[in-house]
Amino acid sequence: MTTTVSVKIPPGILERIPRAGQGRSGFIRQALEEKLARQAPARWKPTTRRGRRLAALLERGRAERFPLLGEEALRRELRERRGRLA
Repeated sequence: MTTTVSVKIPPGILERIPRAGQGRSGFIRQALEEKLARQAPARWKPTTRRGRRLAALLERGRAERFPLLGEEALRRELRERRGRLA
């Protein structure tokens, strides 16, 4: 799925990228993907007492959430929870 956005580009840059209909959108998408791939994902760092409590709860629950189940393991887990024989 894609969303159309409008941006202002200085003339000097606009002259150096492909023209409309000749790969401009793909060029811009690729440039953005490369730029984002170089950046480390933002980490949530709580600043309030309530946020620190929530972070502690999330950390304690990490063992229950990970490792994630594969497709077959998930099906088996659902069958067991529904009372069906594995």
